[in-house]
Amino acid sequence: MKLTKLLMALVLPGLLALTGCPALDIPGGLGGVNTDVVGEVQFVDSRGRTIEIRTDSGQKSALRYDNNTQVAYRQRNYPVTSLERGDYVAARVQQERDGSYSTTGITVRETAQDRGMGASKGNQMDRTEGRVENVDTRRGTFEIRDQRNRIVVVSVASNALRTVTDRFNRLRNGDFVRIEGRGISPDRFDLENFL
Repeated sequence: MKLTKLLMALVLPGLLALTGCPALDIPGGLGGVNTDVVGEVQFVDSRGRTIEIRTDSGQKSALRYDNNTQVAYRQRNYPVTSLERGDYVAARVQQERDGSYSTTGITVRETAQDRGMGASKGNQMDRTEGRVENVDTRRGTFEIRDQRNRIVVVSVASNALRTVTDRFNRLRNGDFVRIEGRGISPDRFDLENFL
């Protein structure tokens, strides 16, 4: 049994690299059914039901979640969609039969606000504009080329206002849009509204 675990710990990361799947930085390899991955939340994709965490070693890992996945913070439970970029978390991870990873529960160790990330912005919205390059209605995203000639991936929340989703569904490549929401990083933006 120990030999099988050792082979899995040595071979699986190489296989994942060959297939283009992100390998997880799991302390102790794949020794147990459930293991914690600790790191900073990069983003939550509510449509694709995945959360991306960057571990302390700098590795990014996408984990699937479902309706049963709970986020615990200060002895209260919250939905995964309540997480914000910059929250420092420990995610309980398990490997699925297809080789992918999912999280069964997440504990928030420090919020982004506790860490001094984003607290000063308050409710202020970010704004940007640009030409639509690509629309992915299945994932609820579209790409724009902004004023600095950068491609920005814009995410539309699954619970967005109807006026927002209607406008999103009418978007076409080449459309010029002005939007407001939250700038997650230089190349990611969470849409709140079209201007």
